[in-house]
Amino acid sequence: MKVLCYREAIEIFEKWLQLRQLSPETVRGYGIDVRQFYEWRSKKWNAPINVCALESRHFEGYIAYLMEERACQPRSVNRKLNALSTFFECLILKDWMTHNPMEKVTRLKVVEDERTYLTAEEVDRLLRHVDHPVVYYFLRTMAFTGMRVSECMYLKLEHLDLEKQSLLVYQGKGGKSRRIPLNDEITEDLHYYLNYVRPLVSTPYVFAFRRTGQVSRQSINNHLKRARERAGIDKDVTSHMLRHSFASYLITKGVHVAIIQKLLGHANLRTTSTYLHVDQQDLIDAIQQVDYEGVGR
Repeated sequence: MKVLCYREAIEIFEKWLQLRQLSPETVRGYGIDVRQFYEWRSKKWNAPINVCALESRHFEGYIAYLMEERACQPRSVNRKLNALSTFFECLILKDWMTHNPMEKVTRLKVVEDERTYLTAEEVDRLLRHVDHPVVYYFLRTMAFTGMRVSECMYLKLEHLDLEKQSLLVYQGKGGKSRRIPLNDEITEDLHYYLNYVRPLVSTPYVFAFRRTGQVSRQSINNHLKRARERAGIDKDVTSHMLRHSFASYLITKGVHVAIIQKLLGHANLRTTSTYLHVDQQDLIDAIQQVDYEGVGR
C-alpha cells in the first residue's frame, strides 16, 4: 500500500484545483471541507493519516459528527461528502489511490424546502437602507443580474462591457462561464459607480474596498444585516437571497424558467424549479382555466 500523508494530499489537491482554473472561492470551499474531515479524523486516531488507507467505514462516524455536533443540514453534509469524493478522485488521477472510498458512502436524503425570497418592494426598501456606497452598488448588481455572491466578488473590470450592456461571469460555479445582459438602469448605475464611487485602488476587481482591494462575503452580509434591521424586514436576509429574489421576480413576470436557468447559470433545470413559489391562489387560478365544454361530445 502506498503512503501519502493527508496534509500533503491536500496540497496536491489544491494545486490540481487551481490548474483547473476554478474560482478562488471554490478552491477555498473545497479546502475547508477536506481539512474539516482531517481535523476530526486526526483527533480520533491521534496519529498522522495515510490517505491511501481510508475506507468507506471511516466516514460513518464523520456523518454523525456533522449532524449531531456541528448541526449540519443534510444538504451541507452531502456537499462536504462530495468535496471529499472529488478529493479522492484527484488522488486516483495522480496514481496515489486505486479506488474512491466515498463510492459506497450513502448520501443523505434532502427534503426540498421552499426558498425564502424578498418581494420587489422589499428588495427596493432593503437597498435604500445600505449605508456603504461600494456595498450598495455590489448588492444592486446582484439584484439586477442574479449573480452568485462569489461571482460578483470576483467580477473583474475586463469582464464588464458597459458599451454592449453585458458582463461575463468567467469560470463561475462548475468552471462554466456565461454572459449576462444588463438593462439600462444597472448599466447607468455601474457607469456612475466606476466614475464616482469606486476607490482608486490597484485591483482587477470591479467591487473593492480601499483598504483590502476587494469585498468579502462577511462584510457584505454584515451590511445586509444592518440594512435589514433599519428597513424593518422580518426575514433572515443574506446576500444569496438576492439571487433567489431575482429568480422569483422573473417568474412572477412570466419569464420562462429555461431562460432564468441560463441567467442563473444552473446546469440543471430542476435547480431553477425550486424558485417556482406556488401558493393556493395559483392553484385556484389554474383550476379556473379548465374548460371541457364541447370537448369529446
